Amino acid sequence: MRRIGMMLGLAVVGLSGCVAERAEPIEPMESKITVSVNKEEMDSSVSDVEETTAKEVFGSIIEDVPKGTVRLLDAVTAQYTLQYTDGTSERPSRDGVFYEMVIDDLGLIAIQLPNRDDAFGVFNYSRGEEWVLHGIQNITIPETAVKVRHGLDLSEEELFVAHLKMDQLERPVEMWTLYDETQRITILSTDASSVADGELIERRDVSNERYRLDQPEGRGLFYLNQGKLIVLTGDVSEEVLLKLSDSLPEAQAVDFPLKQSE
Repeated sequence: MRRIGMMLGLAVVGLSGCVAERAEPIEPMESKITVSVNKEEMDSSVSDVEETTAKEVFGSIIEDVPKGTVRLLDAVTAQYTLQYTDGTSERPSRDGVFYEMVIDDLGLIAIQLPNRDDAFGVFNYSRGEEWVLHGIQNITIPETAVKVRHGLDLSEEELFVAHLKMDQLERPVEMWTLYDETQRITILSTDASSVADGELIERRDVSNERYRLDQPEGRGLFYLNQGKLIVLTGDVSEEVLLKLSDSLPEAQAVDFPLKQSE
């Protein structure tokens, strides 16, 4: 038995059952996996795939993570499969990881998706005895959407922003991915109920303590603010993440993590 998620374009809906040749979509309320796809991205994704590749995405299969899996890379490449309308299928490549982060019982991995060069997924996991997938951001570089003026300390004043909120979890998680053609950064916020020890990053400004994450891919750091654990991870340098973290508003601010009003 394995869990199946079908999607139109790149929108996934979780489903429990045996694998069928062509499963029918079900209502999102039955899903235990939260998926974020902007309408503009989904519309352009379908048309772009038809124009730029010989294979059109039909759906996806989400299987259980093999027992004993330690790395998120092993989890996502074994668990997630894209299906094409010609009957073939493809999994993300192990060489396509942008960043991979684990802290406490939380895990996050960003990996290139196989159907097009500018498509990637950000997968959110938690771990008890085994890794469990909770949410996916399916992301492309949209032609019809506009970049957001984020007001943060980044080299680009405007970036695309994808948002995913998973408040059905025992430990609710909210995350934002800021990206363009050259960089990807995910900001994750959750309750600071317990936090593993991290390596303190030595800085001249000791008022803003930041802790380094030991990641197999990418760079990452975390800090505590107003009862929240804030994690930043991406395929950028640690210095970029430090400057970005210092420019973020307070964790409980209404517009966190953006400063669009500035």
